[in-house]
Amino acid sequence: MIPVAKKELAVCDECGSLFFKGPSQMMGLCPECAHILYGYPNCPHHFQNGRCVNCYWDGSKSGYIKELNQQEEADMPTTEWLNKYESTKDKLACKADLEAHFTEKLIGNMAVDVLDIGPVHFPTGQIFACDPLVELEDTPPFIQTIPAGTYPVKICVVPSEQYGDRYACVKGEVSQEKPVRYELGMTGKEDLEEELGEDDYFGFGVDAGMGCIADIQTQAAFKRYWAKRLEEDPDIDPYNDLFCDLMEENAKAHPKYQESHGDWLNWTIPGTDCNLPVFSSGWGDGYYPVYFGYGAKGEICAVYVRFIDIEACYKEQA
Repeated sequence: MIPVAKKELAVCDECGSLFFKGPSQMMGLCPECAHILYGYPNCPHHFQNGRCVNCYWDGSKSGYIKELNQQEEADMPTTEWLNKYESTKDKLACKADLEAHFTEKLIGNMAVDVLDIGPVHFPTGQIFACDPLVELEDTPPFIQTIPAGTYPVKICVVPSEQYGDRYACVKGEVSQEKPVRYELGMTGKEDLEEELGEDDYFGFGVDAGMGCIADIQTQAAFKRYWAKRLEEDPDIDPYNDLFCDLMEENAKAHPKYQESHGDWLNWTIPGTDCNLPVFSSGWGDGYYPVYFGYGAKGEICAVYVRFIDIEACYKEQA
């Protein structure tokens, strides 16, 4: 029997289970729901008589969390797909040295600079990239995972009076180890049956001129935040009623390499520690790859979003 007399109980707003207030880091959520929705550390559950002896959770799951679990199962790549990927992934590897964008002063004919836009928190290490104004709520994560943690986000900028300051590559720095190979980020949904050329790649589509990289817990937190906003006003949209003003304010606070409307933002979802780095996508709309950089020991040391092949795009420029 679980002694409850001396422990304060609360009811979880998400799953409806009673839980001990002590083990949870969120007032209205049990440790299980706080972990799934916002990435907080979970309770090491040990069940007796239908309840966890540590947090008193009874195993309940809300309809929303059940949907998340079902989506995770549906997003898992098939064995057939994985076998096909193993036979083609070397062909999809990036041949360019992406790390040079953040260590060199010159790429091809163009001078480059590095802009640090602050850290990103990856509470699970399951990450995705997308156009945040179009597919933030629906994009599946990559099959590659990184250690959970908080990492610096840096942007390689190509400054130019003629063409404007363009963001060529974005890096999430997992460690300071130098990559020796770059593996294309894959979700398990790509069509590998078609013949691939040497320069072909899979990536994410951009229709609103922006990209982002984030953890699946951030995605879940945004879904909940935006659902509440929509309950208050069903006619709002993410750009005009959220990101537009935030990016303009950020551009005023940090004007370097930004237009007045804003070219990057590192936004924390209210009430959480989940943040979303958002950035302009090179020349604008298009289809862009994400690469995972692996060090000599075989561990992921960085994640790169490549927007511009600087040497190819600026070939004729001095």
